[in-house]
Amino acid sequence: MAIVVPPNPLPRDVNVGPILLGLTLTLLGFVFITTFLRIYARLSLRTAGWDDYTMMAAVAVVIVRVSIQIIQVVEYGNGRHRWFISAEDYVNNNRLGWFAQITLFVGNCLVKISIIFLMLRIKESRSLKIVLGIMMIGLIITNLGVVVILLAECRPISTFWEGPAVTGGKCWNTKIRIYYIYFTIAYSLATDFFCSSLPIIVVWKVQLPLKKKVSLWALMSLGLLATGFGVGRAASLGLGTSDLSYDFAIAAIWSNAELFLAIIGANLAISRSIYRFLRHGKNISHSTNVTGNPSS
Repeated sequence: MAIVVPPNPLPRDVNVGPILLGLTLTLLGFVFITTFLRIYARLSLRTAGWDDYTMMAAVAVVIVRVSIQIIQVVEYGNGRHRWFISAEDYVNNNRLGWFAQITLFVGNCLVKISIIFLMLRIKESRSLKIVLGIMMIGLIITNLGVVVILLAECRPISTFWEGPAVTGGKCWNTKIRIYYIYFTIAYSLATDFFCSSLPIIVVWKVQLPLKKKVSLWALMSLGLLATGFGVGRAASLGLGTSDLSYDFAIAAIWSNAELFLAIIGANLAISRSIYRFLRHGKNISHSTNVTGNPSS
């Protein structure tokens, strides 16, 4: 690991690791509950679609991400300033952090694609297919582009967490990755806003009582809350790389809130169908409601 001169005076020995885990595990519980109810209802009614399959894939990635973060905090002091953990723990923490970054962008991509598939179930038209198709391609390019950068940034890859002094390797300028992440976040925020605003138009044209339209729109617009945490994630990122065990833990708090709330919001968007299934079981008619599920 490259030698970094400690600041003078040293920062206080604070630890945001417990905050990271507390928030993460709490939101993870809601992710599990809402996803289980969604998939259970959809499979029971035999109406599962690509939006459900991509959401299940996203939750699988989330489980991997949380497992990594638990090890980071419990074993290697993630959330503390690097000056208060051993050099070995710092290296191990950064190695796991590299993998955690990959899960973040893969997970975000899958969640947004799931939401796009859900939009197509609500209203399927040629023009909407084209717009959402272009948006989906953009999501894949921007999010997986970060993964490509992470894989190609350092040679050998271990230089990312061990440093060139140890491996004898080289890394690109950190600004390349950070600025691309800024671009990815900006694109993600734009898609969040679009996907959260689209139900206003779509639901308004559907024949439903006004009260149900408003409640349904409110549920489907929960993604805007996740968008707000995306702004926080962007604000927490900096170009400094000397204190990753603390700085990236702060960024992870914002990132997890954004990712997990996006999943919860997407699941709650079909909560009306879930409620009707839990109440009536399979004894509901096969007409189609605004979420693409059988309704009574």
